[in-house]
This record gives sequence, C-alpha cells and structure tokens, in this order.
Amino acid sequence: MVLPEGLIVTSADGIYLRVHVQPGAKRVQVCGIHGDALKIAVNEAPQQGRANDAVIAFMAKTLGLRKGDIAVVSGHTSRSKRLLVREISEVDLLCILAPIVRDERAS
Repeated sequence: MVLPEGLIVTSADGIYLRVHVQPGAKRVQVCGIHGDALKIAVNEAPQQGRANDAVIAFMAKTLGLRKGDIAVVSGHTSRSKRLLVREISEVDLLCILAPIVRDERAS
C-alpha cells in the first residue's frame, strides 16, 4: 500500500504522523486517509483538549504504546494535527497501520 508523502516523517525525536481528526463521532476508529493525513474519528468534543486526549489515548492503544509516548506537536485547536510518536520504529508503525487503513478503504 502506498501512503501519502509526508504522512510519516522519521526524525531523531521519533516519528511525526499527520492526522485529521473528526471529533464528536459515534465510534473511535481510523477512518482511512484524508488528503495527506490519517483520518481518526473520536467521540470526544473538540473542547478543552478532550479530542486531543482521545486521539492520544486511541493511538497509544492501537500502537501498543504508553500515552506519554505520543504528543500533539502542532494543530492543537485544528482538525489537522501532527503527532510525535516515540518508542516505535517506522516499520512497526507501518505494519500496525497499513492493515487498518486497508480495511477502512475496503469498507
């Protein structure tokens, strides 16, 4: 599967991941690709950082990481965000996300 350029950027700090958040959804899930970002639906409202916290919790669970290993580094008040993911390799990240994205595209 070919992912959009810029979706994942590896650096010395960790892996930067572009996400597009859909707050207030009925289900918490990866919805596929939105432009050059991974689309994530969360059921929290975009108020007082609750949607950001929900994205971090969901991604930590999905990737098998601690919530402290994931941080929103830009887009705190926007649907378009950049996450910094630490303690995982790019290969492992892709191995976890690729089947999820593929399944959502097939739906």
